[in-house]
Amino acid sequence: MKTHHLCPVYRKWLQLNPMIARAHRSALQNQTQQAHIKGDTQEAKRLGYQTFEAAKVIITALQPVLPDRVKPIHEDILAFGTMGMYLATLLIKNDEIKEAHRVLQESQQQLLAILPLHATTPTVCRLIATLQQSLETGSQHLLSKKRQGQLPSICPQLASANVH
Repeated sequence: MKTHHLCPVYRKWLQLNPMIARAHRSALQNQTQQAHIKGDTQEAKRLGYQTFEAAKVIITALQPVLPDRVKPIHEDILAFGTMGMYLATLLIKNDEIKEAHRVLQESQQQLLAILPLHATTPTVCRLIATLQQSLETGSQHLLSKKRQGQLPSICPQLASANVH
């Protein structure tokens, strides 16, 4: 299992340039979806991992949390959580259940790790809690299907995270 899907130098540069990182993440999300729509699952997975890692870089970059700058933080956290779910769904379609579960677990752990950074912003905390719940539901669904010997083609819980 490859742990880094972005060049370390580029990853560091993205950390130092969050605005550019957001544009990069958005472009990668679009490319991932296009590859998935075209049926190129290998390319969609490769791009999905890169998008997931870029989203993780953005949420872990030290940025000031100001009351008037909450919207970009919401978008960053939402993009990270939903990309974890989307990547897990792609992996499930390839019958990579263990890896999908690992991605969901990593997403949950990362959201828990950044929660204290946003303790003074209740809306961000609620968003993180909602994403956590969706990720946990998807993870539990995967485990139950794995125990039953069923390989789900897609997890409805992952595809329909309610984050409003």
